[in-house]
Amino acid sequence: MKYILNWNNEYLEMRIAGGPMDKESANREIKKQAVEHLVELDIAKNTEEAEKLYTAAEKATAEEEVTELHVSNETVSILYGGGYEDRYQIVDYTE
Repeated sequence: MKYILNWNNEYLEMRIAGGPMDKESANREIKKQAVEHLVELDIAKNTEEAEKLYTAAEKATAEEEVTELHVSNETVSILYGGGYEDRYQIVDYTE
């Protein structure tokens, strides 16, 4: 089973942001939460712009990366407000 953890270094807060779920659901959910947060932080003007930014970040090479958003395998990192980070990560959990 997969869970999504969220770490925010502005508020020094970690929380479980989703789960338990399968890998495909976790990938959809991490994108949904990141897109919503890009709009909340005014990095993107609306959901459509945030989704375009997310898709571009998913496909970006090292030279093409956007400063505000990094998307890699099972991790999304949003930088905002002069250096704060909001990080989402998909993690395995087995009992």
